[in-house]
Amino acid sequence: MNLEDIEKFNPWWKTGRVKDEWLKPFKRELYFEVSKYRDKRQIILIQGLRQTGKTTLMFQIIDYLITDGVEQRNILYFSFDELLFDLKNVLENFQKLILGRTFDSLKDKVYIFLDEIQKTADWENKLKVYYDIYPNIKFFISGSASVSLRKRSKESLAGRIFDFILEPLSFEEFLGMKGKDIKKIKANPELWKRELLPLFYTYLKFGTFPELVNEESEELARKYIINNVIDRIIYKDLPEEFKIKDLELLKNIIFIIGKNPGMLVNYKEISKNLGRDQRTISNYFEYLEFSLLIKFVFNYRVSPLASLRKLKKIYFSTPNIIFALNTDLERVWPILLENLVLLKTGARFFYKNRYEIDFVLSENKDLIAIEVKSGNIKLKQVKKFTNKFGSKIKKSFIIDFEQEGKQDKIQIIPAWKMLLFYPDI
Repeated sequence: MNLEDIEKFNPWWKTGRVKDEWLKPFKRELYFEVSKYRDKRQIILIQGLRQTGKTTLMFQIIDYLITDGVEQRNILYFSFDELLFDLKNVLENFQKLILGRTFDSLKDKVYIFLDEIQKTADWENKLKVYYDIYPNIKFFISGSASVSLRKRSKESLAGRIFDFILEPLSFEEFLGMKGKDIKKIKANPELWKRELLPLFYTYLKFGTFPELVNEESEELARKYIINNVIDRIIYKDLPEEFKIKDLELLKNIIFIIGKNPGMLVNYKEISKNLGRDQRTISNYFEYLEFSLLIKFVFNYRVSPLASLRKLKKIYFSTPNIIFALNTDLERVWPILLENLVLLKTGARFFYKNRYEIDFVLSENKDLIAIEVKSGNIKLKQVKKFTNKFGSKIKKSFIIDFEQEGKQDKIQIIPAWKMLLFYPDI
């Protein structure tokens, strides 16, 4: 490693400021949450799907530190997504080339930001050593792979780390980036309905990614998601982490999910159709979950073990992935809405036993039933579920694109309004 390798990430050492193009004027909700822990001893871990804004959030925190009077040379940012160096090598060169002294000789606090840290070997144990020896270092780390990061951090950094998830943009954040006043909108949503509906449909298609908030071309939005999210996961992230060689199989699995989002996952059937080993198919699905691209939803049973034994459904972490993989939107339009409700509610269950409920939320032994419909409202399934579980049902409601009202005491909520007011609906 030479000086250029490390200096290019840290222009503030010379200029005293973060580059304007690295910052965004809008700050996401997680920025304010993470900022509360600036002076806490623990390492801050930020996880999230590619292109959700982890790097921007880090630069915004760096900008805040500089503005608050932290010595610029006491702030290091390094991205292992760009250059794959050993963690120890990076930190030793920072001491030698920039600080001109060792960490233990510094009286001031040092802030170190390490992006996509999961890409460097044995990062958790090396970080643990620095954390334990040098209490004046504050680490901020990020990554795009939840299982590996969470597992390794809990095993090696127990008690030393706080972890946060940077989800795709919420509808409120999307509107905020569009310059809308959320408080005014929430105070009188009907007044803003005509203005909000077109924005809602844009958000549904590609607005959960910060870089696409002001994009107008659907074609360019699709290319952005495919090139910067899907292809990066297929050709870079997963091969590096798991040494995957059959990238064609990985692409085929994503294509299958993309054409059938919300499908029940039957590894045996998929294995037969693709002519590949069932265990390999199962592993590849796990890899995609690891990358935060997909989410599993389980068939609700009172017993958690029984739920795990049933076939599970699969969705993407954002409906924008469905949009990117389908040009025939009319066919997948209803499932886009279903995937959006999953994103907003974080549901972990559905219900299927002779009839089906799209999502079931389990809260302290209470149940919330959610049906997602597109125009044709039917209450039969919700009523069956409500009758079956009786007093355990806290509430039931139906989410539609635009319809609103009540049928037989069951509330029908338009999706744009659900996005603004959930869970207080």
